[in-house]
Amino acid sequence: MRRATFLSTPLKLTGEIRRFCATLSEAEPVVLKAVPFPGCDGECWENLPGQIQRFGGQGLAGWRIVVWPRVMLHAEPHLVWHSPKDELIDVTATPDRAPHAVFVADPKAADRPAPVRQALTNDGDLARWMALAAAEQEGTDAGMAAFAKVLKKFARPNDPCHCGSGRQMRKCHPLR
Repeated sequence: MRRATFLSTPLKLTGEIRRFCATLSEAEPVVLKAVPFPGCDGECWENLPGQIQRFGGQGLAGWRIVVWPRVMLHAEPHLVWHSPKDELIDVTATPDRAPHAVFVADPKAADRPAPVRQALTNDGDLARWMALAAAEQEGTDAGMAAFAKVLKKFARPNDPCHCGSGRQMRKCHPLR
């Protein structure tokens, strides 16, 4: 699945993010370094075993928190590296290539492979798309149509394009 670049790493732990994290785990959310190591492209579940084998330490399961500003909070099951120096480091690049990541530890996160989302606005189209996504129907025609409606409502011309190119939406896939 191509990463949606309009999801960004929160700059700080707001009360809204802390309340969302409390629904996921009893642990406190933390802001940790995101240092994508060479060879750690793709998914954390594939990256981390090689990292541990090369440098030691262990993996810690939990949720990486990203936000679509003004629209929703998004938590995806994630593994971070607990280094031998007792540091938590995210070795997989964040969707927006930020130098930090927001993470909340939860050993049960690996058992729930689907992302968890919380709307930040009361919108029927967003609720419909989130319901389709929760039912793993994001890729269906209905899911894509619902997502297009949400994009048209909430995306701004200077936001990064949803296709993952990194270009501004107005220059790549302008919404009409």
